[in-house]
Amino acid sequence: MHEKLTVDSLVGKEAYEHAKNRLGFEYDRFHLATEQRISMITIGTIGQLIFKKYLESNDVPFEFQLQYGKYDDYDFKIRNEIVEVKSSGYKNPDEWMKLNGIYNASQLEQAIIKKYHCSVQIFLNGYDKVNKLFNISKCDTAIIAGWLEIGEIAKTDAKYLPHGRAHLIPLSQLKDIKTLLKLDSIS
Repeated sequence: MHEKLTVDSLVGKEAYEHAKNRLGFEYDRFHLATEQRISMITIGTIGQLIFKKYLESNDVPFEFQLQYGKYDDYDFKIRNEIVEVKSSGYKNPDEWMKLNGIYNASQLEQAIIKKYHCSVQIFLNGYDKVNKLFNISKCDTAIIAGWLEIGEIAKTDAKYLPHGRAHLIPLSQLKDIKTLLKLDSIS
């Protein structure tokens, strides 16, 4: 079961400002134009900020690092387990259901070395895949599609995609976010 959340303009603005500050550190490996790079970073940042709000609204204790320098140690720590958030964009309502969870192969290698526990997949509306641009003003919905252990992601074959090798995870293989947060017993 997925969770549908509202993205407000304040989150979008914070993420966009963060993205501009992160330009020197992220997404240069893809050789994208500046606005496309800002779009990719903004999507990732909104995903993290929305997940943070979700944890707060469910009274889940956590630690959070929003990356400002070259590296962060983790996105989130929940019960001493490192939880990473991966965010992707989509354009039209319900289009996210046709997508896959995605995990970059080189990032997965680092996640294994750093002993990350799992990855949470979040989808955001407002993304134009053709032009690789994210329109914050059209982003009002975030979908927490689910989560999967890093070890399970590593069992899938990496595929060559336009921006490198990645592990694609069918949404049907993701677990309900409530099971990760141990909220399933109170719903």
